[in-house]
Amino acid sequence: MQYPPNYDPNDLPDHLADTGRARPIRGASARDLPGWRRAFGFLSLMGALGLTGAAALLLLLPQTESAPPPNPASTLIVVTNTAPPASALPNVTATPASERAPTTDTGGIVRVALLPTIAPDELFSLLATPIVQLSSENPADQLQIPANLYDPFTIIPDRPRSEVIQYEVQSGDTMFRIAESFGLKPESIAWSNERSIIGGLRPGRMINIPPVDGVYYTVVSDETVTAVAARFKVEAYAIIDSEFNELFGALPDTLLPSGTRVVIPGGEAEPIVWAPAVERVGGDSSRGGAGGQISFAQGEPGSCGFVDNPGGGSGWVRPVATGAYQWSRGFSSIHAGVDLAGAVGTPIFAANSGSVIFAGWNSYGYGYAVVLAHGAYTTLYGHMSAVNVSCGQIVGAGQVVGAMGASGNASGPHLHFEIRYNDVPQNPTSAIAF
Repeated sequence: MQYPPNYDPNDLPDHLADTGRARPIRGASARDLPGWRRAFGFLSLMGALGLTGAAALLLLLPQTESAPPPNPASTLIVVTNTAPPASALPNVTATPASERAPTTDTGGIVRVALLPTIAPDELFSLLATPIVQLSSENPADQLQIPANLYDPFTIIPDRPRSEVIQYEVQSGDTMFRIAESFGLKPESIAWSNERSIIGGLRPGRMINIPPVDGVYYTVVSDETVTAVAARFKVEAYAIIDSEFNELFGALPDTLLPSGTRVVIPGGEAEPIVWAPAVERVGGDSSRGGAGGQISFAQGEPGSCGFVDNPGGGSGWVRPVATGAYQWSRGFSSIHAGVDLAGAVGTPIFAANSGSVIFAGWNSYGYGYAVVLAHGAYTTLYGHMSAVNVSCGQIVGAGQVVGAMGASGNASGPHLHFEIRYNDVPQNPTSAIAF
């Protein structure tokens, strides 16, 4: 290191040497501070301690997430009743969330005191499904209902009608079922349509349903109100004053133009013999129709469909034993057979040999019935309490086919017996002496 020419090491300052006389320092005392400063300092200390304690408490407590507000699109629906859960029912349709009345709302769970709803088609599907036995330790908790115990049909709303309506015939419909559904007599429906519907209904056909019992009539050629009223056995003003016709102000001699349609409340047309349709296929006319096939009232529960028709014997016997019946009613244009009254359970015999083409329930009013084919002849046995034969069975004259009863349209136990030749009702007394 190079030093300046006049450098004297003794002239360098001593950094460790005392630079001056020591002076005593007097410490400040809290008593010397103003009162407001001491109060402010105390409050600040307390606040700091409180914040520290709160932070420590938050760190020590378990962490929880705040529940978001319920989202209608993802709300869990809890049904608060004893009904089975929706998962136990097929295709259960829950009521939309906007239509529910929630009772509590906790963490997105809405509790609703409503039963689940089900679509009408699924309801009928459930009713048609047989109920199977459930496994249970208590047999009293088990229930079985046979699905064929009932005979369901189309349900028509029971409400007043102000006009003639069109009804489409459904599979399985009969005139009697349709009439009962609308609260009418079957004759009223027959008198309001083409008479071809009497022999049988075909699915898809549209028929007129009048608003009340009577006749729905279409004027063929110009007629006065009086003439129409006389035809259907009512007073002229029954037609004029009817709320179903637009004839207010008309008179009995008012002319109704051709094509005019009027409802005739309480009107009556020709008597109707309710005879289910008979269908034949093939057969030898020289053998009285034997050799082909025959059916009776197809579509009815007891119908056998087409059955071979082997023909019948030549001898006729009484369908009820002598002394076991009382004559009740004879044959007429509005009664296609004879009625033989007796006790329930009285044996009924085949009036001739033949084949069974119908055995079971008939909706035309015969109740439980049996129909036998005997070539060109058929015999019918109605209102039975029991049926003892089956479809296609060959029976002999005098063989028991069933038992007397009061099923169907019957006011008491009796046998309604018919004989038909080429499907036209005949007076049974012409063949059998009763």
